[in-house]
Amino acid sequence: MTFEDTIRQIIQEENEKHLDNIKRLLESHGYHEAPRFLTVPEAAEILRIGKTATYELCRQSENNGFPAIREGHKIRIPYTALMNWIDQQTNQKAI
Repeated sequence: MTFEDTIRQIIQEENEKHLDNIKRLLESHGYHEAPRFLTVPEAAEILRIGKTATYELCRQSENNGFPAIREGHKIRIPYTALMNWIDQQTNQKAI
């Protein structure tokens, strides 16, 4: 193991300790990370397309993998899943 590898390992271990401490502190204060959901208009704004086009993506979600969740008549889109979907679409088009 080189000197640089040793330094990297020490830094990584220290960062993990601090991250664990931060997580414990947040949990002790009642903070729990909850998934953020978007409405169709919010997702349309991020995608920079119209609401109608976004509703169409939601309607065809089984075919195109668009991350739409239906709750009765409401449609919710998980923010993280939307960002992942955008990355996938970008990577597919770049190939």
